[in-house]
Amino acid sequence: MVSLATARGAMPPPPTPLQKRPTIGMKRDSSCLDSDDEPALSSTAKRLKVAFDPNVDVRIVDDWTEKSFDLVKEEVRLGVERHLAPGGQRDDTQYIKLLQLLSQDAGSGEAPSGKLLKKYMLAIDAKVSSLGECGKLAAAVLDLPWVGRDEVFVGLYVRFLTSLATAHSKFMPSIMQSLMAYFAHLPASLGRLSGEPLACREVMFTRVHTAIRVLLRQVPSATAALVRAMRGEFPNDLATTRSYVQYQRHLLRVAGYAPELRTEILALVTQRLVNVDVQIQQDIEDLEDEAEERLLQQRSGHKGQPAVAEESDDSDIDSVSESEETVTEDEQRLRELRLKVAKMDGTLDMLFEYYTPLIQSGPRAELNDAYQQLLSHFATFILPNRTRHAQFLVFHFSQTLPQHTTLFAQQCLSLAFQPSASTSIRLHACAYLASFVARGAHLSADSVRDIFAILCEHLEDFRRRYEPTSRGPDKRTYCLYYAVAQAVLYIFCFRWRDLVVGSASPDPGDEDLSEDDLLADGKDLAWLPGVKEALMKNIHSRLNPLKVCSPAIVTEFAKIAHHLRFLYVFSILETNKRVRLNNGYAYITTGGLMDIGRRETAMDRKVGEAHLQLEAYFPFDPYHLPRSKKWVEGDYNEWKLPAGMKQDDDDDSDDEEEDESEDESLPEELDQLPATDTVSVSS
Repeated sequence: MVSLATARGAMPPPPTPLQKRPTIGMKRDSSCLDSDDEPALSSTAKRLKVAFDPNVDVRIVDDWTEKSFDLVKEEVRLGVERHLAPGGQRDDTQYIKLLQLLSQDAGSGEAPSGKLLKKYMLAIDAKVSSLGECGKLAAAVLDLPWVGRDEVFVGLYVRFLTSLATAHSKFMPSIMQSLMAYFAHLPASLGRLSGEPLACREVMFTRVHTAIRVLLRQVPSATAALVRAMRGEFPNDLATTRSYVQYQRHLLRVAGYAPELRTEILALVTQRLVNVDVQIQQDIEDLEDEAEERLLQQRSGHKGQPAVAEESDDSDIDSVSESEETVTEDEQRLRELRLKVAKMDGTLDMLFEYYTPLIQSGPRAELNDAYQQLLSHFATFILPNRTRHAQFLVFHFSQTLPQHTTLFAQQCLSLAFQPSASTSIRLHACAYLASFVARGAHLSADSVRDIFAILCEHLEDFRRRYEPTSRGPDKRTYCLYYAVAQAVLYIFCFRWRDLVVGSASPDPGDEDLSEDDLLADGKDLAWLPGVKEALMKNIHSRLNPLKVCSPAIVTEFAKIAHHLRFLYVFSILETNKRVRLNNGYAYITTGGLMDIGRRETAMDRKVGEAHLQLEAYFPFDPYHLPRSKKWVEGDYNEWKLPAGMKQDDDDDSDDEEEDESEDESLPEELDQLPATDTVSVSS
């Protein structure tokens, strides 16, 4: 061992074998040290470290772990104070050394040990009040791999975060961003640091939540910063399904211990779900027909392998590993489309799981915050958009209790007949209510009758208001009237059995027979009072709803109504074949001429009348997402023909066989996802 005295020509006496080595430290004021006297620290190889003390023999230190806490404190003090010195007195040499030390890769052999890092954490925490202008040093500490170290280090780190946020609120956004980033990507290797006890991913996640909880409790500005960080760190479209769903699961975990953020968190998750759902529909529509048909016939994985591989919870991979050889642009788009579907499926499965105990075991409907929140998100995010699957959350939970059914129906009715609401919102509300009543398997007959009767009352109110001045069927002027009429026709096709109150000419024992049995016995059915009269008046009115409503629904209604001996409307349908719709009015052709002063043009015949008729949009069509569909099994009312009625399926059977052959080649994630929202009544 050699001291600095040797360099001055004086040889110190050799220490005896039992003499204790002096403690390394800095005892003098920093003003005694010039910047030129500071030893240079190397980040590439371990070198001899020299500590200066006028009262102690200077010794050479050859191991990081032997560095005393006093020396560490002095290094930090010098680094911070000289960095903050005014003008020409500023010297960042020691400051840069601190940054280099804290930035060492935890997996490298040159990284400081956990024991030494604890000393630096204590020393930096002691100078936290001076870190306001030391942004790089604060960032270096925030980037430290702390979640996989021992409990003592974790405690010191969380204390530092709290001290830093309390002393300098400007660092709070960075603190929250660093914590939230772990929820999307937390490599298992962070729990296997050299010299540290093993820490599993669940333990590391718990430590992150502990830090967030402490900050929320002790720092007033933490809440707003956390909300911004949640949005900013939300995984994008390129993230893997695992990281995407994992991030949202931890958001819901935050909502458990921060109830003041529950509304914000659920709104964020639902909004992102709707965005992905809408993107999927747009992506499918944007695919060219030939490309879509060709690509949908290709499985994404090899035979016997799943279409999308799931990563294990301990994976350090941040993206799905797939071969990029000979991948065309269309194939890449389809791959991204599959990934979006998987994300939507995983998110819905998570939300079904989250809401189930809160709604099914919670207080009654009007006091159930979770269900009220779900209704609010439906009106705010889902209803205004053309989603395909997000709406099944409210479809499922609105059937769990009769009170939930009533509240959902009331919300749809309120939106549909609210004058201040936009036309699209009102039309969508009608479609949602009709689809819910038609398809909800757990709706009681009383609920169906009540809602149907309310719709018929509104239909009659509209007819009495519009018919006196009507020149004929006109979707643009009377769109809401036709939306209500189509809702009534659609509900009738699915739930006519609930509208029957018995036999028109009852015999003893009829009360034990079903509606289908009564039909099989040739009995006429007795209908809910007012139903038949209201439909007859409107169908035969000048507004002519059978001309404007979707032809698929009108045709199905005509066949069922005739089979049930409810109404005969085929004569009106024949007349309507000669009725031509135009923007603002209708006209009837007679021998190729129009009764109203214009001639039918070639453009009229080419474009057709589809754009002048209602779209058959009913949101609760069959649900096919593979992972989350288990939640809605049993909720769905399948199409069922009346007893004795034959489906005119000569053509349909060929179409079904063709569809089945196509479906066999569809990837699981896209199976039966429609390219548009238009559906037939018997889908």
